[in-house]
Amino acid sequence: MAILCRTSRLLVVVIFFTLLASGVLSNGQALALPDVGRSIPIPIKVVLVGFSEKQIDIAHLSWSGSGKNLPESIANFDFDSGNDTGVVFRPKYSFSFASSDFKDGLVTYLRSIEKKGHGKNPWFGQWQQDKKNKDYSVFEPLSVNYVVYDANSVEDWLWNHGQDFGGYPENAWTIIVAYLPELPSVSWPDVRTFKNSNGETLPKSTPHYYGIAHTDTDLGYKSRYRDFMNAWGGHHRMWFVDLSAGPVFNSEWEDIPLQVAVGDNNIDLSSEFSRNWLTEYVADYVWQATVNFVVPNFVYYPIYSPNYQIDVFILDDRSAAEKKEVPIQNTLNKDMVGATIQDLVPYSKVSVNVSFVDVTQQLHDLIKSNYEYTDSWIYGGVFGEPQRYGIVNVKPIYEYMLDNLPTFEPNPNKTQDKITIPVFAFAFTGETYFTYPYKWYIGKTDWETGALLGIALKEGVFISYNQWEFTRGDQIDPPQPGKGEGFTQTIIHEVGHEFGLMHPHQYGDIGDFVFSAMGYFTDDYTFGQIDKDAIQRAHVDQIYMETERLLNQASTNPSAAHLTAQAENKLSEADSAYNSMKYADAIQPVLAAYQLALQAAQIQYTQQTGAVTQTGTTASLIATEEPVVILVIGAVIGMVLGLVTAVILMRRRRETAETPNAKDPRTTIDTQPSTSRWCISCHRQILHESVFCENCGARQPDS
Repeated sequence: MAILCRTSRLLVVVIFFTLLASGVLSNGQALALPDVGRSIPIPIKVVLVGFSEKQIDIAHLSWSGSGKNLPESIANFDFDSGNDTGVVFRPKYSFSFASSDFKDGLVTYLRSIEKKGHGKNPWFGQWQQDKKNKDYSVFEPLSVNYVVYDANSVEDWLWNHGQDFGGYPENAWTIIVAYLPELPSVSWPDVRTFKNSNGETLPKSTPHYYGIAHTDTDLGYKSRYRDFMNAWGGHHRMWFVDLSAGPVFNSEWEDIPLQVAVGDNNIDLSSEFSRNWLTEYVADYVWQATVNFVVPNFVYYPIYSPNYQIDVFILDDRSAAEKKEVPIQNTLNKDMVGATIQDLVPYSKVSVNVSFVDVTQQLHDLIKSNYEYTDSWIYGGVFGEPQRYGIVNVKPIYEYMLDNLPTFEPNPNKTQDKITIPVFAFAFTGETYFTYPYKWYIGKTDWETGALLGIALKEGVFISYNQWEFTRGDQIDPPQPGKGEGFTQTIIHEVGHEFGLMHPHQYGDIGDFVFSAMGYFTDDYTFGQIDKDAIQRAHVDQIYMETERLLNQASTNPSAAHLTAQAENKLSEADSAYNSMKYADAIQPVLAAYQLALQAAQIQYTQQTGAVTQTGTTASLIATEEPVVILVIGAVIGMVLGLVTAVILMRRRRETAETPNAKDPRTTIDTQPSTSRWCISCHRQILHESVFCENCGARQPDS
């Protein structure tokens, strides 16, 4: 328990940052709930490897619903507004036990690629007195023996051998839960002895892991500790977890190996209690994979646009010597950023502009006046996490950039045909990072440095790198001379948040063990299947619901019947691709359906009012609203997930109160008769008898 106390946080601080990261404390206006919604079945195939029917009760495992083992329905929402996106997902689970032949084949393959390792593993650490300050305690990783299997090779093997357990359905996700104690695995007695001796007695048993490698594309730094995963997937709609692997350091206790949990809890695996206990244990992993990967929620509402413009501003505030040592142009790969974002939304045009901007004297002085060197006794002595680097409070810098935004970005807000995302990437001197403080507490997200590298705000991205990061290889042990980390991966990650993507570890830290640019552990430069599915599906859903809303308005007008029929045909075409999970292929037909439905609604409106609206290609797809500040500053802490969920659910149940905005100057509407109505939320014209605005969905008061 002493270790747990050292690594804990003040509960009130944790709750604050959790709610802030979740958007519950956002000061923005919530979007209205749509009057047209979608109920989407999501097939999920669960394959159990190394388990038998005597150990797992399938009937109990499939027990779904509120408060039960697995979710029966999942209302999709964005943390920014706390409101539903209008889509409810309904998981349809199927379960099967892989044959013993399949398990034996997997074990044989793993042994054939097994590599023995000996090195520092952050889970197997030891509390030591800090060499720089004897009042501080530090948790130092120790070197232990382990074996590792190349995670990507294992993923490929599983994908290529799917026929051995019935194959991978085209329109489903597959979750593989395995228990493979035949492999070298850590034992409960060894874990107990190691922790009880504060690391003095190393484990005799050998843990096994799955590993990946990552090298920074900008400055060549090779990330450490990437050998220590217990799960992987994401190149396809498949994810596997090995419950006998580990322990893993980024999820120190929650995901200890199954044999350790069994030993610690004195579980008799031959008992009836064990069958129920183990069934629910496995169900928790299936639940976690479902909400992290299959149907994730969003940071922001994922708005479709035919054009996305990413404007990156690199602001170099380093010394002349530092600039000479690492030229700033070497810290960013523009083409990689563009290609990655384009891959996420292949149906839209993506452009990336990069500007290397001189820091003005006023901005330099502002940075300097908000600089603080952290060397806190509480962090080092109580938390056991000394922080010896400089921090810059991002709030005044954020305020300055907003005040001077036209200098950098003349039109940063959403328009009918383009969404512009500004990225302000600062290169600080020494080892200096942004922080977003709460009282005295310093926000931090990077698990290796303890620093805040990027913040996704509604108006744009703020990133802080520095000379230490650019030369990180010279600072760590063992050294990597001349190597460092640049901006590229962090820019891709934070722009992903701007599109709406959440972290894959939102509901459990081992969610980071997946191919995705949105995780913390793997630092991928490419968006994985989970990211593409989430955004592309959401864009189709958004356009689809807008189309249905328009069709409902024109459904009784014979003059528009030919258009509504054509629109319905296009929706059927979109459905075919959507139901096969070919979401990108569904975009063009659903856009065509939207245009037809828009024409039909215009006929209806013209016949009723004698007026004609001028509407852009995506006018009804992009809701204009005042800028909203929301932070995405790290993982949601597990022990307050229930609190966060409860708060969000309560907010979603309450009727949304809308505050009228100024009329959007970018929307051109012809002069209308004095009897026309205007939406109380978005201030666009609506039909007289319409209960909901066809643009934003806001419910209108009785006339």
